[in-house]
Amino acid sequence: MSGIAGFVSAAGDADAGVLARMAAALAFRAPDGTAVRAAGRAGLAHAALRTGDAGEADDRQPFSVDGQRWIVADARIDARGDLVRALRAGGIHTSADRPAAELILHAVQLWGDGAPEHLLGDFAFVVWDVPRQRLFCARSPFGFKPFYYADAPDALVFSNTPDCVRVHPGVAAGLDEEWIADFLVHGESQSATATIHAAIRQLPAAHTLVAENGRVRIHRFWSLPERSEPLHLKPAEYAERFRALLRDAVADRLPAERASLLLSGGRDSTALAAVWRELADRGDTSAELRGYTAHHARLMPDQEPAFSAMAALALGIPHALLAVDEYGPFDRWNAAELYRPQPAASPLLAIEADQYAQAAAHSRVLLTGQGGDALLRESTSRLTRLVVAGHPLRAAAEAAAYVRWNGRLPRPGIRTWRAGPYRPAADAPAWVDADFARRVNLPARLDAWAAQFHNPPPHNLRPEAAEQLSGALWPVLGALWDPGSTGVLIEPRHPLFDLRLVAFVLSIPPAQWYNDKGLLRIAMRDRLPAPLLNRPKTPVADDPLAVRFRARGDGWLRGLRAGPNVAPWVNLARVPALTGGTSAEASGRLDADLRPLALSLWLTRPRR
Repeated sequence: MSGIAGFVSAAGDADAGVLARMAAALAFRAPDGTAVRAAGRAGLAHAALRTGDAGEADDRQPFSVDGQRWIVADARIDARGDLVRALRAGGIHTSADRPAAELILHAVQLWGDGAPEHLLGDFAFVVWDVPRQRLFCARSPFGFKPFYYADAPDALVFSNTPDCVRVHPGVAAGLDEEWIADFLVHGESQSATATIHAAIRQLPAAHTLVAENGRVRIHRFWSLPERSEPLHLKPAEYAERFRALLRDAVADRLPAERASLLLSGGRDSTALAAVWRELADRGDTSAELRGYTAHHARLMPDQEPAFSAMAALALGIPHALLAVDEYGPFDRWNAAELYRPQPAASPLLAIEADQYAQAAAHSRVLLTGQGGDALLRESTSRLTRLVVAGHPLRAAAEAAAYVRWNGRLPRPGIRTWRAGPYRPAADAPAWVDADFARRVNLPARLDAWAAQFHNPPPHNLRPEAAEQLSGALWPVLGALWDPGSTGVLIEPRHPLFDLRLVAFVLSIPPAQWYNDKGLLRIAMRDRLPAPLLNRPKTPVADDPLAVRFRARGDGWLRGLRAGPNVAPWVNLARVPALTGGTSAEASGRLDADLRPLALSLWLTRPRR
């Protein structure tokens, strides 16, 4: 909803000119008005993006109740009624229709540094305590709201927009080679704190930052539980409770008037559409929802248009398609709408940009079904494991329950059980420069990366879901999808990451009926068309990059080549020519071998 920025000077009052330039650097992502506040050593800036959420009409940031504490926040608060009741019980009288920043400031007033533990939603905020000369910052669980900071010699600088941090003259230039190593090897950073800029760090998801007396302290305030008290219900009862919580999650994320939805042909996003339909029919929302689907019409088989259209028709949702066959790798790479503040390993980024723009023409809120695969992760090889452990009768009973609820025989999971746990290879592309690999100690970094798959986060009931939900990917994606990165005036929201929903799902004991997203399937019976609900999970028919190479041949990059600007990290003589290098060898993996070109193109671009 907002751009936030500011700094606390090490000595002397905040520089008004620097603060004004930082505020101006936010305007591209939040054009509905900017404001600044200098309070002694601290300067705070806020730029508004109106999405139609509760309290927006009264949102005036930077905000203070008493002139003693000032807040700037990019925030959306869930379960407002519960929060307000807790605040009133603590002696603070407010109401659920107040701006999110105001509710957060009241929470800090009542609970101090423990306030984030009482908040549900997506948030990144800063509170400057004038009497105590103390800065308090927080980033929500899963990290869908980014937060960047630089501990410069003359100031602590912060923003939810990385290029805005760079505006401050005290923030040093220079690139982070470990970030670059992760990008070239994995396609994204594996660090919860690093950015490509050596001087700029990220506050990790679910952490707070306190700056006072010249010191910076970072503290984790939330993590996925290692144990959940098991609920013992019937499948239909689990499904009913899941549907009620999903209703709350969607309702809390819908604005007053219009919303968009990335609508695939799977069960996750279509379930969100079905919940919206239920809310609309009950009069619990007046938001107009439209669905948007990107698809291939010619290059490869694609069932998404048919199934997404089936759901849209059944639910009465206007539906727009975007055919993506004509998009090539790095199309329009130097266009303003494809600028990103950090390199993106997305050769087909123009598709995402155009789909976001298509959705933004309707609304400033974009719902997604992201998180469904992680949240509803099944217990792999469930039936085989039961038999091997000496419980054949229980395996038979669970198989029968699966047939009852899903209408087909379950997969026993023998091949998956024989294959064992997922253990990806820890190796680097051959074109990584040898001196660079030594500088960043790449072998040790690869070993540390591989070790996480040997030691997944524990959970007594749903370890597979816990492993997926606690992964480093979600804050990375949150930053990539944020308006501060895309430049598109639309805010993605992800109901399936709602903490109430997560806590409930982690309390469901493993059982075969749950597999293949059985919980979602049962919850959506009679709400989505049967062919869609009974559709097996379908992998993408082909590699989107490979089909483009086969269709266009050696000229598929239109002459684009990685330049000498990547020579400190990449041996271009070993990068295949067909992916932007000079080697005559065939590509091992198109997506990986295109990363040097992606980095090279990014380095040639001026910042926004």
